[in-house]
Amino acid sequence: MDLGKAAHGMQFGWHQRVANNWKIGLVSHGGCLERINSLDQITGEMLVKFGNNFGADWIDHKLVPHGNWYFFDNPEIPQLLHCHPANPRGRKNYVRFTRGDLFTNSQNSTPDHSRLEGVLKDLGNADTTVENIVRPVPVRLKNTRRVLLCPVTNNSFKYYYNTTQVDWLWRWSAWCEQHGFQPVVRRKPTREYRRDNPDCRLYNQLVVEDYAFTISQHSVAAVESIMAGVPAVTTGPNSIGPMSTPPEWAEQDVFVIPEVEKVWEWIQRWASNTYHKQELFSESWNK
Repeated sequence: MDLGKAAHGMQFGWHQRVANNWKIGLVSHGGCLERINSLDQITGEMLVKFGNNFGADWIDHKLVPHGNWYFFDNPEIPQLLHCHPANPRGRKNYVRFTRGDLFTNSQNSTPDHSRLEGVLKDLGNADTTVENIVRPVPVRLKNTRRVLLCPVTNNSFKYYYNTTQVDWLWRWSAWCEQHGFQPVVRRKPTREYRRDNPDCRLYNQLVVEDYAFTISQHSVAAVESIMAGVPAVTTGPNSIGPMSTPPEWAEQDVFVIPEVEKVWEWIQRWASNTYHKQELFSESWNK
């Protein structure tokens, strides 16, 4: 089964349900959706935001008139895109499909990984479990003042937060220095390079190297930080809920150190919003 854009026909941006089925894709491709390019075109009861359509037809998700919309984007568990028995070629076959938000939160998720784990075992083997793929490490403090800054793309800063990557890096680098920390900026390699070179993945980097904490905004870096056992300071919207440390706490050397049970709860929450594309294209996601 083709799982690329040709399978669903959508381009990045917003779509609304117009057909009497639940297959995620354009009507022309057997799905239930058609594209919209402005808020005025919203008439449907269900919307799907596919990725980020940075440009003239950008629609701010905060202005959408109802909460019955889904964000179709890369999964919040990035390890699913690496090579493993249920994804042997490291393809982008797994996605987040979060309702009413760009991120998993306590309202749009359940701490239940059973559906996703069933998919993993069907496509892989009995040992292909969420826990074996994620490999969470207990969060702990390290005796270092090094801090890893993990910025998202400039377009993400521009369109979502009306700032720039340069300004965000300048602000939080200066904040680190003001409070006695040593900022280190992560330059994220391409997805293909990360897939083929495990040592350059953020999770692996954080497990091996010593950082007091990470700083991020709008980024799955916060998820990888927690999974790798490193406290995560966030400066804006993120996927880690109550496990995030506010910057004002970090100023006092106070950090959220979630218990192993809390981390596992949130891994299950991310899993509950993670789907194999076959589930979305075949309607089974809505059962």
